[in-house]
Amino acid sequence: MLSAKGSVLYAEEYEQRIPLLLSEHPGGKVHSIFQNGVNVQMGKHLFFIGTTKNGQLPFGIHLSHQHLQELLGTINNNCSVSWHSAKRELEFGEGVPAVCLAGAVPFDWQISRKMFTDDELMDNLAMLISILLIEPRITGLGTEIESFLAAYLEGSPASGINEQHIYELLSLLESSDREKIETELRFFIGRGQGLTPSGDDHLVGLLAIHAATGILSTPFVETVKGLVLNESLTTDIGREYLLYALEGKFSSTVAETASALTEKTDIYMLKPLLSELLDMGHSSGTDTVFGMLLGLLALRRKQEWQKK
Repeated sequence: MLSAKGSVLYAEEYEQRIPLLLSEHPGGKVHSIFQNGVNVQMGKHLFFIGTTKNGQLPFGIHLSHQHLQELLGTINNNCSVSWHSAKRELEFGEGVPAVCLAGAVPFDWQISRKMFTDDELMDNLAMLISILLIEPRITGLGTEIESFLAAYLEGSPASGINEQHIYELLSLLESSDREKIETELRFFIGRGQGLTPSGDDHLVGLLAIHAATGILSTPFVETVKGLVLNESLTTDIGREYLLYALEGKFSSTVAETASALTEKTDIYMLKPLLSELLDMGHSSGTDTVFGMLLGLLALRRKQEWQKK
């Protein structure tokens, strides 16, 4: 179909708040282009236009593979972007097809707080550990998960700098000491390679467990938010994921996995969800699952203290 500027590509689905956010920031530019999509920057927000290779994203507008290829074949980093509310279209530079949200299906992957029994926690933690130990896994920050688990569960000292910071982070999840919390968060936010640094992915996984269980203290959450909003500690894309995670919003893959880990489930339901997430990116999926593991370990420790 044609618009005044050329062809129109119809999106299949989009995160439900995107039209409102675009209306508040109707002008912008192409931020970055990848094999599986395009990021556009509108005001301080990033929006991803692409496939669901990494699940439905909390700031995602998703196209069919064919439509994405049409967009990638014409777009470039110099394109301006404008949102037209009446037509529900994102328009780009000359010769680039518009992306239309009319007729697309809105989605919302928000994790909500739930009741989670001690027995369910222990069962799910055991299942998670068994899946992680099927094959050797190393986080993007170089932590060998099997060695970390062996040391932590046995009460042994941390074996390296990264592990020392992980131990310290775990000790501060329910703390009100903002100075110590900030020191540790500065170690993790933006640390590691890639579009979403590994330290960010750890925190996204941790925040996913928090969204379901409330494991983090208010000072901890507020300190994360302050650092992400007010300082340039990480990549633009890492910042966007963290800001959505602070609101309890995640990709479909992260939300489904975290939800399964915080309710009654079984290995046959949990394993395929974890396998899909663990396979994402170079280490991003593993790093996010490791953050979820930290959240469950913190819950386990809290459970043990309450029994004393």
